[in-house]
Amino acid sequence: MKALLLILLSAVFSGCIPTKVSRTLKDVESYITERPDSALSVLQSIGNTNLRSNRVRAHHALLQAMALDKNYIDVTDDSLASVALSYYSRKGPEKYEARALYYSGLSYYYAGDYSKAILEFTKAEKVAEKSDSLYLGFVKVAQADTYNITYNEIEEYNCLIKAQSVFKEYGSIYYKSATDLRLAQVLYNRGKYDDSEYLLNDIISNIDTKENIRLSAIAKKAFLYIQTNPSYITSAISDYERLIADNKQEYMSDRDFWALSYSLNIVGRKQESTSLTKQLQAIDTSGTADYWMYMIEKSNGKLEEALKYLETATDKINRETAEALQQSLALYQRDYYESKAETYQYKERNKTLILFCVIAVSILIISSGLFFIFRYMHLKEEEKERYIQYAEEISRQLEASKNEDYPVLKRKYMELYHSRFETIGYLYEQYALSSGKKNADKILYDKVKLILNEFKSSFDKNSTFEDIINRDMDNIVQKLRDEVTDLKEIDYKIFAFTLVGFDVTTISHLLDMSINAVHVRKTRMRKHIEHLNPVHKAEFMEIMNNRTSHLLP
Repeated sequence: MKALLLILLSAVFSGCIPTKVSRTLKDVESYITERPDSALSVLQSIGNTNLRSNRVRAHHALLQAMALDKNYIDVTDDSLASVALSYYSRKGPEKYEARALYYSGLSYYYAGDYSKAILEFTKAEKVAEKSDSLYLGFVKVAQADTYNITYNEIEEYNCLIKAQSVFKEYGSIYYKSATDLRLAQVLYNRGKYDDSEYLLNDIISNIDTKENIRLSAIAKKAFLYIQTNPSYITSAISDYERLIADNKQEYMSDRDFWALSYSLNIVGRKQESTSLTKQLQAIDTSGTADYWMYMIEKSNGKLEEALKYLETATDKINRETAEALQQSLALYQRDYYESKAETYQYKERNKTLILFCVIAVSILIISSGLFFIFRYMHLKEEEKERYIQYAEEISRQLEASKNEDYPVLKRKYMELYHSRFETIGYLYEQYALSSGKKNADKILYDKVKLILNEFKSSFDKNSTFEDIINRDMDNIVQKLRDEVTDLKEIDYKIFAFTLVGFDVTTISHLLDMSINAVHVRKTRMRKHIEHLNPVHKAEFMEIMNNRTSHLLP
């Protein structure tokens, strides 16, 4: 009996002693924010066989999701968050449950499923309010990001105000300043220029503000002055030029460079403005670029040219906005989630309310059905227009490739798929001759879509184009594959097309992606390359920043 008692006591006490893995995980959690790369390395070195309990597996999955996020690695599936959530939602603690919900929401956000993202963030918010004020702030910022990308500025503003309050109460100057920077932009967008300027000045003057946030605030303030206070244009130019001189232009967006070009033109520095404008036009074909060309030509008194740019800008911006609005129903999903909870609370007390909700939901479903039918028809028209524009672009590229100064790599690419592109060019010529009649629209759309789909299929299976680039450019694409191994195949293709000299619009057509999606992937690639610091980092970054004209054969 005594021996049995000793055995039982030994088992109990041994169960209370933390395992080596548990201690390692606690240690990782203590430095994961300051040293996320080291944390990720340690977590990835722990094999699944060492995760012997549900609690340890949950903790490991949660920390891995955190480490990936802090290393700027966007995770598009919720497998890690799900492991953590299935345990913490039952066993607690609530602060870990809130974090698991937050990372689950991020996975949906990066995957482009904004409706599911906002649902997970809403759940995370409710739990974090009771348990984790820091992550409550992160959740509100993530909600703001989701509403921003779906063009819901009012909700974005509300979320940022809440995040600002949370970070202030938590005592984090860094996160509050970062949120203030976001708020300043939203206030500017809403026409509250004085409030925006006040926030930016507060960020700039605060001695505790981190350099990256202060420099971004300086750039935003310069843009604000250019747009709202012509008397400060000279000062704004000085701020921009100081950032460039200090090699801090990374804190300037494309919008800032356009504003600088416009300002230089206004103050009479025409040659500098023209030079900068040409560089920007080579890398930016968005509606925003056309808008700034409208502003520049208008300031030059060239009203006819200005009007053409304005019309083009309006068309492009409308299409770009329409793409983003496809998931604007995120708000309604969030509201549905909340109303569902409220209905559960009150259904026993008010049967009439339930009936009313049923009727309201039915009306909503019918209305949504009609909306989606209309939306589908509208999107089909947009798609048709997109293929017509692509045919026009190909026709232009074929004509340009005849010039002697046309980049060699770009010409080789055109030659590689010459027969397909010639067909598209011929179809567009016939379309142009028909003056855009409706039957010509459909013929061109159907044929170009078919050819483009065939082309993409063959391109996926054929590495000839990449071989040409590697042969002519010192094996540059293969170097990227060898040194940055965790990119997706689509990223290597974007890199190759960027090197050849194709703009974002052309790349989006060739890879069947939205223009915004191409921009996002390029931004993430730059951050990832910067973080990994590979041997040929300088060459890779030069290509990704579209500054490779002197490298091309």
